[in-house]
Amino acid sequence: MSQKSNRIRLSGADAFNGAFAGRKIATADLVFYFRPNGSVEGRVGLVVGRKAYAGAVTRNLLKRRLRALYRHSVAAMRGFDVVIVARRGRKEPGFAALEGQVRKLAVALEGK
Repeated sequence: MSQKSNRIRLSGADAFNGAFAGRKIATADLVFYFRPNGSVEGRVGLVVGRKAYAGAVTRNLLKRRLRALYRHSVAAMRGFDVVIVARRGRKEPGFAALEGQVRKLAVALEGK
């Protein structure tokens, strides 16, 4: 992984707990926790649990999709630590559904 992609990732329990202590927005398939980080850049952490999506292939696909959507919305999320938690669903959400939900978060953060 490049150094730039490591800079935009949340790592460590303290960083995740800090974001979990912030505000929350819930959508059909995702829960977003966010908190200002006092930096110019935004950071993202992803949580896709085994209970929510049993197969590793599905979990990794969902994480790749969420990282791609974050990269497209990074301008709106600058200055925030964001944790995206995938909710348990009957089936995996499609890319278009995830895109709409991430866009909802970006709109909410632009007003902050």
